[in-house]
Amino acid sequence: MTVTSPAPLPASQSIFSPDRAAGTLALMLGVGSHAINGFVTTAVLPDIIRDLGGQDRAFWVFSSFEMMAILAGCLTGASKVKFGARLPFLVATLLLAGGSVLAGLSTSLEGLIAGRALQGFGEGMIIALCYALIPDLFPQTLVPRVFALLAGVWALAAGLGPVSAGLLSELWSWRAAFLVNLPLVVLLFVLMNTALPASTAPAVAPASHEGRHGRFVLRLALLAVSIFLLTVIGELHEPLPLALTILAGLTVAGLLLRIDAASPRRLFPRDAFRIRTLIGLGTWIVILISVAAAVRAIFVTTIGQVLWGLSVTQASYVAALLAFSWSLFAFISSRAPDRQRELLYLALGPFLIAGGMTLTALAIDNASLPAFALAAIVTGAGHGLCNQILMRSLMYGATGEDQNLVSSILPTISSAGIAIGGGLTGLLAIMTGLVAPGEATLVTRDAVIQSGASIYYLNAGIALVPALAMLVLRQRLIRRERVLD
Repeated sequence: MTVTSPAPLPASQSIFSPDRAAGTLALMLGVGSHAINGFVTTAVLPDIIRDLGGQDRAFWVFSSFEMMAILAGCLTGASKVKFGARLPFLVATLLLAGGSVLAGLSTSLEGLIAGRALQGFGEGMIIALCYALIPDLFPQTLVPRVFALLAGVWALAAGLGPVSAGLLSELWSWRAAFLVNLPLVVLLFVLMNTALPASTAPAVAPASHEGRHGRFVLRLALLAVSIFLLTVIGELHEPLPLALTILAGLTVAGLLLRIDAASPRRLFPRDAFRIRTLIGLGTWIVILISVAAAVRAIFVTTIGQVLWGLSVTQASYVAALLAFSWSLFAFISSRAPDRQRELLYLALGPFLIAGGMTLTALAIDNASLPAFALAAIVTGAGHGLCNQILMRSLMYGATGEDQNLVSSILPTISSAGIAIGGGLTGLLAIMTGLVAPGEATLVTRDAVIQSGASIYYLNAGIALVPALAMLVLRQRLIRRERVLD
């Protein structure tokens, strides 16, 4: 299997050709909505707390969203297989709209958290459907350009999110950050109904009625429990409860996968997390890269503020260098002249991520802001080079029903990896002394100077695990493609 040199495409082979423009715009809007909601909510959270109070429960503004997004993402692939894409998309847009109204008009933090949970379920379905629809809407030769475009959308959201949140808050209030979703949801729904084929889901062999509903309820309960355990770790600060909660969450998730594998209608791909298979190894790589990346999401802006005295906006834009670099190198990756170069990018990416983590640690050790900024660029380059090639290889490495399940589960397991990584990072931060339970602030300057580098060195070590696994995956892809050729 080869990838041709990206010469200018005829209109019929463009992602913005008349027959694909609506689908491309819908994917951009769906991914952009998910990205910008995260950046905007982070920016307006201080205003929310000042207005509604409840700073001790502020964590749930984010965790309720992520919990429901992961739950929805796990259910979306099976829903698409059974009902097609239009009905799940209708449900998702209605939930996102309802959650946005509830959050935007809420007079209590509890109401806002409930609205965020609805938003999360809707957004989780939308982002999973967006990735599941890529193989349906585009031929494989165009998929690298689709991923490069979506990476650009993330970078744009990183740049515009904080600014737009500030403007909306100044012109009206923080409530506008949620209510602005309504016209976007309407546009998204119209675009998706234009882009999606009129045909319904493919026929699926009927499952045995005996025990079917009970097994589905059991799987749903196990899924909800595992997601709750892996999300609530953000509120735990003592090492033993944190470690036990992570272990319990992973144990429940393992039981869920075992039961699901024996079910007629699965929620997860047949080979998910089976390390001897292409899909299984790939899913482990996705989740482990996300586990290692969680340390940046939690600490990078805070360290910028306390170590170098940056403002919130300045620290946010130093962190956003990762998103801009990711987009640039995703574009370079999408222009790979042949499959051999793609596989080189695939193998190189995770090592750059580990290198970026190491450079971050060195920057903290030497109190060098330029090195700190360069580390974000190197890390982003690693993600940009390998991400879309890995995702595409997994999407098209699956067939039939599993292609829908793999495509929709990829963003979900990435989010789950960040949740697990958040807990692991919290545990490591306590053990290294970077975070002291009960302190009024997340980290202090003295703690960063003493322990800040350690946690990045440790996560660089974690990032080497998927980097080495990627070398094995690369060899499997080469062997598989030789057989197919």
